[in-house]
Parts: sequence; structure tokens; C-alpha cells
Amino acid sequence: LTLLPRPNAQMARIYKNTDIGLFPNRCEGGTNLVLMEYMACGKPVIASFSSGHKDILTQNNSIPIRRMKPMDIPMGDSTHSIWDDPDLEETITHLELAYQNRGSLLPIGRQAGEDLSKLTWKKMGEKFYTLLTS
Repeated sequence: LTLLPRPNAQMARIYKNTDIGLFPNRCEGGTNLVLMEYMACGKPVIASFSSGHKDILTQNNSIPIRRMKPMDIPMGDSTHSIWDDPDLEETITHLELAYQNRGSLLPIGRQAGEDLSKLTWKKMGEKFYTLLTS
């Protein structure tokens, strides 16, 4: 099912009707806001354990995709950057296990919701300020 763009305020209701979120992103310049919103709704995720996702994912609040292979991103004749390409087989294995063991997803989703409830804009702003002024 592919959804057309929706107002952000409707997304929690959409997330509620799903079993798991899949975020096999190769590169996140920061944290992934959609991933964080999804987890904050108490939903489990399968997500690449690389780039900005590493700031959010734990073994207890997610099903991390850990096997990565380097992917060169070219710019002209040279490599502009190297991204982590999540392993497709590991991703499929995680999806299959989640499908076969839906009951085991509930504690992961609960932990995700608890962990993300601690990441308020205020707390993150205070952490950022502390980093800038130390």
C-alpha cells in the first residue's frame, strides 16, 4: 500500500495500523525524523545501523541491520563519499522473523516508545548548548 503525502498530524494514526517500520537507509545526515516519530509511537523498526540511525537504535528498541558493505558515491572522477549499503539478505531475514513472531515485537516497540520519549526538543537543545559551551 502506497500512501500519498499526508499532513504530519495524521501520521500517528497511520503508524498505529502497521506492524513494523522498515528503514534500510544508506545515509542519514542527522537522525531520521520519520524513524524517530514511528518509534515514538511505540512501534518496532528494522533499520540500518549506520550513520544517524546509530544515535537512536539499540539492541532493545529495534531490530538493527548490522551487515553493511561500503558503497562509493562518485563525483566526477573521484569518490565523493562512502555510504553503508545494508545487506539485503539480513533485511529479508529480519522481516521474515518479525512476520513469523509478531508477539515478540511488542516489547521492542514499548522500549522504542520509552527511549524516544526521552528525546524531547528541549533536552536535545540543552545537550547541544552544553556541547557548544564546553
